[in-house]
Amino acid sequence: MNREAISRKEMIDADKRAINFYKIPSIVLMENAAMAFFSEVKDMYHKFVVVSSCGNNGGDGLAIARHLYISGREVKVYIAGNPDKMTEDCRINYEILKNLEVPINFLEEDKLDKFSEAIRDYFLVDAIFGTGLSREVQGFYKELIEKINLCSKATLSVDIPSGINADTGEVMGAAIKASETITFHKIKKGLLKAPRYTGVLKVKYIGIPNK
Repeated sequence: MNREAISRKEMIDADKRAINFYKIPSIVLMENAAMAFFSEVKDMYHKFVVVSSCGNNGGDGLAIARHLYISGREVKVYIAGNPDKMTEDCRINYEILKNLEVPINFLEEDKLDKFSEAIRDYFLVDAIFGTGLSREVQGFYKELIEKINLCSKATLSVDIPSGINADTGEVMGAAIKASETITFHKIKKGLLKAPRYTGVLKVKYIGIPNK
């Protein structure tokens, strides 16, 4: 595996260059990331829970859920956050799941105990927070992450374990302890500083050109 590591800003710049200069639509990069993740996990288990946010990391998760569902896996989808604030690409993947009639659950604080029971026999895909996280995880999200760490059979993180600082590896209040982390384009510097949280670390090509 290529161990070259980049900062959060370098990843943002690479994304922007791919989208704005090379004219690769962001939804294409999201689909590439989802396919790369799916190809890595599809043979691990038959039952998956995907936990997404309403941002672009969540959009990756929803696209992954689609591929798992279409390929015949049993999939439960949970979304944390305000659906009215979904990013454009996240909403596209959300609408596709609805058209496929995949059951989607919106997480609320008073439903976390039921959620904890629902995930016990499943592999969990963590797509809550991505590399853009810059503030402490508190309240509902902290409780959600703690429930996942306590109850998940095995957790597979999309790009970075939710709650880990992409530059420093610092735990931002609370963080997912992943069994495996599948990161995209290049390893983020913080991943190399947080081995207790990343688990097995793999990097996948998603079609972002180098300079």
